[in-house]
Formats: sequence, C-alpha cells, structure tokens
Amino acid sequence: MSINPQKARFYATILLNRITKNKTGFDAEFSQLVRKYNVSPRESAVLYRLLYKLLTYYHSVKFLASYHGFSPRVNGVIEYLYTRGFNFDLILDEVKEAASTLSPILRISILYGYPSWFIRELYGKTSPESLELALKSLNEKKRWLRVNSLKTSKEEALECLEKTGVKVKPHPEFNELLLVSDPFIKVGGNECVKKGLVIPQDISSYISTMLINVDQGDLVDACSAPGVKLLQIYSLNKLSRIISVDISEKRLRTLLKIIEYYVGKPYNVIVINADSAKNHYNTNNATIVIDAPCSNSGAIYSDPAIKLHLSKRSLRKLSLTQRNILENSLTQGKLIYFMTCSIHPSEGEEVIDHILEKHENKVTLETSIQLPGVSKGYSGYKSTSRVYRIQPHEVNGQGFFIAILRVK
Repeated sequence: MSINPQKARFYATILLNRITKNKTGFDAEFSQLVRKYNVSPRESAVLYRLLYKLLTYYHSVKFLASYHGFSPRVNGVIEYLYTRGFNFDLILDEVKEAASTLSPILRISILYGYPSWFIRELYGKTSPESLELALKSLNEKKRWLRVNSLKTSKEEALECLEKTGVKVKPHPEFNELLLVSDPFIKVGGNECVKKGLVIPQDISSYISTMLINVDQGDLVDACSAPGVKLLQIYSLNKLSRIISVDISEKRLRTLLKIIEYYVGKPYNVIVINADSAKNHYNTNNATIVIDAPCSNSGAIYSDPAIKLHLSKRSLRKLSLTQRNILENSLTQGKLIYFMTCSIHPSEGEEVIDHILEKHENKVTLETSIQLPGVSKGYSGYKSTSRVYRIQPHEVNGQGFFIAILRVK
C-alpha cells in the first residue's frame, strides 16, 4: 500500500508545521494527527514510515528543495516532495548525487540529513569513517526490549512474545536483551509489556547502566524520570536506599507508575521533586547517577524530530545545565556516574574537561571499564582517554557518553 501524494502532502504539512512550531516529538504529533483525521490502522502504518523518513532526511530534502528553486520553508519543502510523488527511493538517489559534489563536511551533512554546523563540530573528533557509520546507524530505526528478571525468565518472556506475534533476536552477549525484528511494530500495548515481563529499553541505555556498581551506602538518581535506568539499577544492586530526584513533577508521577507497574511498591525508594543543580540531600556515602538532560542527539532513531530541534543555543544551555548538576553533585557523593544520550562533545568531553580544570584536586576519573561496545572518548580533549562513548554502529543502539568520577 502507498499513500496518495495529495494525502501525503496534506499530512506532512500539518505534521512538520506542528513539530517545528511546538518543538515536539514525532510520535506524539503523529498520534494526534491519526486521531484527529481518523486515519485507518493500515494507512497509518504506511504513513508513519513515510513521515519518519521525511523527518530523518529533512535537512537533505530542504537542501534539494532550495537547489531546485523551492522555498526552504516547510511549504516549499513539501511542494518539492510533491513533485517527486513522495517517492523516497528517487529522492534519496538525488541526495546521493548532490552530496557527491560537495566538500567532506557538507557531503556528510546532506547524505545523512544533519545540520551542517552540527557535522562541522563533530568532524575530526573521530575518524570520518566512524562518524559516517554512527550517523548512518542513527538514521535506522531500532527497538530493543529487556527481559524483566524481577518478574520472569528469558524463556517465559520469549514464549510470551512469540504468542503475541512479536519476533525478536536475542543479543549474543547480553542475555536479557532482545532486538525486535520489525522496529516499526508498536510494543507499548503488547501483552508481554503490559504484564511487565519485558521492558522497552535501548541497548546503549542498558550497557551504560551495567557500569553502575553500588556496593554500599545510598544511591541518588539525580535526573531519574521516567525511570527505565532506575528499574535496571534496582534489579542489579542490593541497595539500602534509593533517592530518586527529578525537576519535573509530571515525569515523577510517570516514574512512580512505572516502578509500581514493573516491580511493585519498593520499600526503599524515596521520590523527590527537586532541581539537582541546587538541592542537597541527607545521604550516606552516596553513589550518584546523573543521566543528564541533553539534546538526545544520540537517540535520533527513537525520535527523528530531534534533528529539527538541534541548535547551537540549545546545546550551550544544556551543557551549562549538565555542568551545574555535576558540580553540585561533587559536594554530595563519593562516586558519580555522569552520562548523556548525546553524540556532541559539548555534552560530554567538554563538560568533563571543564570539571577537571575547575576541580582537578577534588576528582579523579575511573578508567577501568571493560564492556562490549564501550570505547574511549573523542580525540583532542584532556579527558579523552579517561571517559567513554558507546558508538551507535558498534552496538546497533543509541549514542552515549559516560564518565565516572571519584570524589577525593
């Protein structure tokens, strides 16, 4: 089944205008579009894939639209697509042809659909080949599930998924992880998820959480909501007390529902609505986890609308927030796990370099990590050899930055 070009033009115009105006995510706006215009389930499935690809390559299409004389604004981009019948095979062939004539940075920008300034700031931090593989991987939708070992076994989870028609491929090294064969299948309403047997969680989120080891004292989850990492930490560690903190009351309510849904009512979890860049807690020898607010540039395939929201200004603001949370945490914990779901160094190496320059006598960086898919940071920074990245193409997952700081 294909979408009539006139229908595609109508839906794409509404969706793009709403996303760019409201700075919202793809799935939320798409769901609203389907409800408002009563799109049939069959047509909705095809439309989702089409609009997902449009957002993924929006910057590429915008470049081509301008090249062919159309306005670079939303309506001009849509009209260019309409002249091509919304045929993305044809459009991506044009993208490849146009990109082949450009400079290395612009070629990568157009070929993979990223703002040119974003690629310019990444170029040289890793090899060009590795950069392209990472960007290509982030353009390809994926969906991972984690077996909830607190409620079931892997065998029971696989049996449940098979009965509900969800085909998965178990990860060869991480026993709890399952890759969904068709990433466009919706799993939120699946019976196995509803029963709490499996939890939607990306492999990179899983690996980064595997690094967290709490041998004693309290755990402070400083940016806790919506709670997927907290669930995994809870299953891996015997903790005396967890202090779950988030600045958003709404997101904390979601966190509480998720925790109760998957593990019941844990006796040792304290939930606090507060700003971790300012607040202090009554903790005992605390380990602090900071899954910091970030651009989510490492999670493009989970929401391609992220590409439309990237800006230098937002990155500067987020980087400052990350520094403030980390500096405040230095006064309260003995061991700090700092991580962002970002592939940009301003939300990784640059934050840690700032901390080292300001507090070098107060902190050291742990450098003994050995897990599949975890490699050293981008080149050219003071912290390069002492911080870590999970590259999307190396694990078939999101892009993550990780640093482990021990307070002296």
